[in-house]
Amino acid sequence: MAAVALGFTAAAMCGTVAARAEQSESTDKSATYCRLRVHGGILAKYVRVGSDKGKLGCPLGIEQRAAGGGRMQQFDGGSIYWSQATGAHAVSGRILDLWQGSRGEAGCIGYPTDDESATPDRRGHYQHFQHGTIWRWNDGKVSAVC
Repeated sequence: MAAVALGFTAAAMCGTVAARAEQSESTDKSATYCRLRVHGGILAKYVRVGSDKGKLGCPLGIEQRAAGGGRMQQFDGGSIYWSQATGAHAVSGRILDLWQGSRGEAGCIGYPTDDESATPDRRGHYQHFQHGTIWRWNDGKVSAVC
């Protein structure tokens, strides 16, 4: 079990081009948001979470390779990771910080398998990964099991 208290902030001016993509491959379709391209499975997820008007905001860079043949792209409010085995999922805030500090997708916990959700008792949030779970508690603590 580990605990961290890290913050993540960024800001950018945004413009948008409407787009939809349902492809599972990360390079099939693309659209431009805030002057940067978003592709395939990452694009489909980005559109579902509100694109540049949602919690992720504008892209901070172009799509990049990730461990194990996956892809990732960073945004103002977090990152989207895609792998053929898991599909595309957003990771943000303290969960992202702890996950990346534990080697991210290349670490013991693997790729995200769902998006962040509130705990049933509303005492925090959690996100499942291929080999574990990360919790972000309302008191600021973050913990992981893998």
